Amino acid sequence: MKMTMKAAAAAVMAVCAASAAHAAGFMLTEQSAGALGRAYAGVGVDGTDISGVYYNPATMTLHPGTQIQAGFVAVGLDLAFEGEKNGQAVTENGQYNTQAIPHGYISHQLTDNMWIGLAMTVPFGMGTEYKDGWAWNNRGISAEVLTFDFNPNVAWRVSDKLSLGAGISIQYAAADLKMHKSVSLGQYSAEVNSEVDADSIAWGFNAGLMWSPLENLRFGLSYRSRINHNADGDLTLSDSPAVGTMLPESFDATATISTPAWLMATAAWDVNDLLSLYATFRWTDWSSFDELTIKTNNPMIGDSIKNKWQDTYLVSVGADLRFTNWWTFRAGIGYETSAVDDPKYRTAIIPDADRLWLALGSSFKATENMQIDVSAAWLHGIGERNLWDKDTVGGTEVGKFEDLDAYLFGVQLVYKF
Repeated sequence: MKMTMKAAAAAVMAVCAASAAHAAGFMLTEQSAGALGRAYAGVGVDGTDISGVYYNPATMTLHPGTQIQAGFVAVGLDLAFEGEKNGQAVTENGQYNTQAIPHGYISHQLTDNMWIGLAMTVPFGMGTEYKDGWAWNNRGISAEVLTFDFNPNVAWRVSDKLSLGAGISIQYAAADLKMHKSVSLGQYSAEVNSEVDADSIAWGFNAGLMWSPLENLRFGLSYRSRINHNADGDLTLSDSPAVGTMLPESFDATATISTPAWLMATAAWDVNDLLSLYATFRWTDWSSFDELTIKTNNPMIGDSIKNKWQDTYLVSVGADLRFTNWWTFRAGIGYETSAVDDPKYRTAIIPDADRLWLALGSSFKATENMQIDVSAAWLHGIGERNLWDKDTVGGTEVGKFEDLDAYLFGVQLVYKF
């Protein structure tokens, strides 16, 4: 199973030139290019695509027969930092290469009241990169985190008003984290670049329900569990004359990292043949990711990166306008809070902040059975965005991320057999 999952993840990585995201922590909301157009308001219960297989499996009962969906959301970042060190101005940008976050779904109706489905997604990921020798490399040099989630689901229409769904997630995670630090081994110590490269397979579960008190009104509630990864790999030291002479170059390593649980409530109101209104509220348990622990086969070489994160919240509202039987226009706005509770613990590799979502999109029916969705969104970091040097007594504010913006563009195809 592990080799199969790694092969599948390798295929995803071939599509993803890099992992770059701008969401609370390192969560990727972008599992539907269509719902992106309304900032994920009402996702799942909207019924406009089958991405509910991931967001809320109970909503599969909105889709008769067999349907497939495939697409991606491309993400570009602007992480412009301005500060100073020793009286000298410091400017840097941790933006990584633009990349595409792929997603794929299958939904199949077994009987009048039973459905099965499969979601293949990249629900968590990030990518940031600075120069090895940049002024505040002790707050991070680079990070790549990628997950691939294989998620079979089942849904049951209990009645005309109530549907239930549940599934199992088998998740592969790979992480590469690099920071500058001081290390010591016995009588030897040095300033080095320390890089951890590790991967893991773990599992979790998800569940959801959908309630339709009226034919044109739907409410959804869904939950995805926390998944704990104990990743095995290597810790490599570099960029110091001591490495390879007084200090070994590499160690066997394990990294403990968890993807958080989340709970999401959604609503959809089909006002008339022209207009539908949507809303989403999501809570994410980022306070569970208190620290990233790295251990090696030498107890004197390791690390613990404290995050002291807080839970985050996303609120979004949006609308669809069906101008013709083949063209739908949509728009949405959202606000998402930051996982960073104490700015002294913000790292350069995850420079999180509150963000505003502004989104637009359209759906086009190419044929009676084929739908094409395109969307674009701007995520703008707002509020407190400072970086601190924790190596000084009490910590020192050393600069600010002047820009924390993400530019998203999504395309997908939905086909009904």
